Amino acid sequence: LMTRITIERAEKAQQYQDLLQQHGAPLLVLDCTQLVKQYEDLSSALPGVELFYAIKSLPHAAVIQTLKMLGSGFDIATTGEIEMLREEGVNPRHTLHTHPIKRDRDIRDALRYGCTTFVVDNIWEMEKFVEYRHRVGLLLRVSFPNANTKIDLSRKFGCAENEVMLLIQKAQSLGLHVKGLSFHAGSQCPDARNHVRAIKRCASLVEEVYETTGKLLSVLDIGGGFPANYMQSVEDIDTFCAPIREELRKLPDHVRVIAEPGRFLSAPTMKAVSTVMGKAKRGDST
Repeated sequence: LMTRITIERAEKAQQYQDLLQQHGAPLLVLDCTQLVKQYEDLSSALPGVELFYAIKSLPHAAVIQTLKMLGSGFDIATTGEIEMLREEGVNPRHTLHTHPIKRDRDIRDALRYGCTTFVVDNIWEMEKFVEYRHRVGLLLRVSFPNANTKIDLSRKFGCAENEVMLLIQKAQSLGLHVKGLSFHAGSQCPDARNHVRAIKRCASLVEEVYETTGKLLSVLDIGGGFPANYMQSVEDIDTFCAPIREELRKLPDHVRVIAEPGRFLSAPTMKAVSTVMGKAKRGDST
């Protein structure tokens, strides 16, 4: 195994040398082979979970093409991303619009493309969909704070757990179809504890909604937050996802689970290549 890894690294180094000869430096290199590996590793770590790539993390045509070939769905946040998907011939049925705050034209652009699943987290956002209520399905984003993550997105988006029932009932009164729940455990999570807590709580909310309103929520979007390896090493993705897999097994059979990986897929696929122009000694540093 070590011999094979050594050969692969040598081949990669030679590829970078060839690119430097052709294009010069500094150079950003997109490695779609690595992208395929990241996608396959995450798919293996989360069997049965449908992946929707968060385009915002690396909006590049080659990334879209590669993930489309692998059968990935796509997580949209802007009209510009919709145009990329349209150009690459991505089936709009394999997309969802996850930005919780939208202008009316954002909704219309997405619907014109064919995306019909949207994330909301408050009553004002829900009301924006009344005009389109016969064409859309909503996911209600719930906030689960995570003090241990690099970026705690619960500060910006997501309703409180105790607001879920009221929002579901309000949606019903407006004639809106809420398909399920959504959360984001935080960006670059050091471990899966917040994912597990959020899944557990969402399972309870699904049961509570059914018992109170008779409405069966059929989708759970577990977001992203799967860590990428930067300067500090992180848990391998199979180990990271092990407690998530265990908690997902406890969900009712009717719940379809989806995820929105971004950083985990895109970060390792990009490499910055540069050349050393010179060196100097400054005090105790070289």
